[in-house]
Amino acid sequence: MSVENDHDCLHRFSFEDLPVRGQWVRLTDSVAAANSVHVYPPPIKSLLSQMLAAVAMFADNLKFEGAVALQSRGNGALIRTLAECREQKFLRGIAHLDEHIGQPPNPDLLSAWLGEGQLALSLIPPADSQQAPYQGLVELQPTSLSANLEGYLLNSEQLPSRIYLANSDTSVTGLLLQRLPTADLASDVTVATEEDAWQSILTLADTVTEVELLALPAAEMLRRLFAEYPCRLHPARMLSYRCTCSRGKSDRTLRVLDDEELMELLREQSAITVDCEFCGSRYTYDAIDVKALISGSASPTGNTILH
Repeated sequence: MSVENDHDCLHRFSFEDLPVRGQWVRLTDSVAAANSVHVYPPPIKSLLSQMLAAVAMFADNLKFEGAVALQSRGNGALIRTLAECREQKFLRGIAHLDEHIGQPPNPDLLSAWLGEGQLALSLIPPADSQQAPYQGLVELQPTSLSANLEGYLLNSEQLPSRIYLANSDTSVTGLLLQRLPTADLASDVTVATEEDAWQSILTLADTVTEVELLALPAAEMLRRLFAEYPCRLHPARMLSYRCTCSRGKSDRTLRVLDDEELMELLREQSAITVDCEFCGSRYTYDAIDVKALISGSASPTGNTILH
C-alpha cells in the first residue's frame, strides 16, 4: 500500500538476513487533533506529539489489539500527560499543566517540567482478554524523551534500541530501530557479523537530520540511510485520532451524583453539560435527559457537540 507523503501512517521495516527491525511513523492530522482542544506551550505541544509517535511505534509490536499508554506524572509545571494508541491504529492524548508554576529554565527537558515525577509505559489487553495489564516505570533522566525510552527498552526488554523523534508545528515523525536477539546456537562468526552490522546501522541512522525526518517519505529515507543494508518496507498501517468518549460514558459519569445533586445542577444551569477533555465533545442534558437518568431508563439522544 502506498500512501502519498506518508501522512498519519506507520511503516514497519526489516533488514534482510539481520536480526534488526524498525518502525517509521508520521502524524499530521492526529497531532493537530490532539493539540486542538487545549492551548499548550510549544515545548508541551512538541512533547505530546512525540509521545503519540512513540506509542504508535510501540503498539505496532504488540501481539494483541489492546492499547499502549505512555504517561507522565509530576509535581512541576507539567502535572501529567497521557498518550495512548489503541488497536494499533487509534490515538488520543492530553496534557495537564499547573498554571501557577511558570515554564522551567530548561523547557526542552521532560524532567524539568515534571519536577519530582515519573514516566510509565502501560500495556492494556482487550477487555475480553485473559491477560493482565502491565506497567513499567521508565527511569527519568534529564535527557530527551527518546533517550529515556531507549533506556527503558534496554533495561526492561533487553532490546538495544535507537529512537529518533522530530516535530514541526504541523507534524511529527518517529524512527525506531531495534536489535533482536541472535538465533540460538549461532556461531561466533555470525554473532560478531550481526553485531558489526547493528553498529554500522546505528552509525548510518545517526546521520539523519530533523529536516530529513520531517520531509522524506519512509521509502526514500530508508534508501538514503541504509543503501548498504537492504531492508523491506512493509505495507502502511493507517492511524487516526479517535477518542473513547460516548454518550453512555457521560451518562455513567453523571449517575455518580445522587438525584438531588442532579436536580440542583439542572436548576442552577438550566442544562447540564459534560465536556470531554480529549476531543472537546460536549454532552448536554436538559430536563428530559436528567429525568431519564434519575429513572434509570435509557438516556435520550440528547445533544452532542463535536469539535
